[in-house]
Amino acid sequence: MATPTDPYALLHFNMIHAHQTYKRGYDIILSHLKNPPLYDLQNFLGYCEAWAVSIEVHHDSEEKVVFPFLNQKMDFSGEIEQHKAIHDTLDKILATIHDARTDPSKFDATKMNALMLEFKDPLFSHLDEEVEHVHASKLKEANFAEKDVLAMIAGLEKHAKGTGDPFMIVPFMRSHTSPEHKDVWPSMPWILRKVVIPYVLAKRYSGYWKYSPYAMS
Repeated sequence: MATPTDPYALLHFNMIHAHQTYKRGYDIILSHLKNPPLYDLQNFLGYCEAWAVSIEVHHDSEEKVVFPFLNQKMDFSGEIEQHKAIHDTLDKILATIHDARTDPSKFDATKMNALMLEFKDPLFSHLDEEVEHVHASKLKEANFAEKDVLAMIAGLEKHAKGTGDPFMIVPFMRSHTSPEHKDVWPSMPWILRKVVIPYVLAKRYSGYWKYSPYAMS
């Protein structure tokens, strides 16, 4: 699968693949909560935190760059309201993670499992609806100019590079991208994909990524 050359399709393409990483992370966390790895709790909780923070950073990028642009001709107020509800639950999940990382005796797999189960429908529905809302056909119908869409995507990439912990966000993204898509999404130089990410960025929290579904590069 090649990266789309159509600017309208590119936003949709990027959104699909970003959202898939969060769905995969959710499924992995939920599966481990049935029989939590207490022998490796810090790394597992670190992985959970990476997943939650990745969603937060993604939503921040949307609210700072994507939605203001699209709201010129479309209505993304629904997505913004969904973000608020999602972040209310993410805050609870992160608080649970941080408490258990500080004091492992406070880890409550049953409580965290309940939070995650409650979270699935709002999260997955939002991810799916948002992908549909940014479909290329809808951007074309709204009469956005190609150059303006490309400028917005460039701004989004610039914002993403300057936001969040690259030692956490980037390895999470790469280790949740399926092998058949690693060379096309996200677009990046070979040296980053094959050297910098697996041998530099992924090393700081290397214990986290044992829970990832795919190799780093």
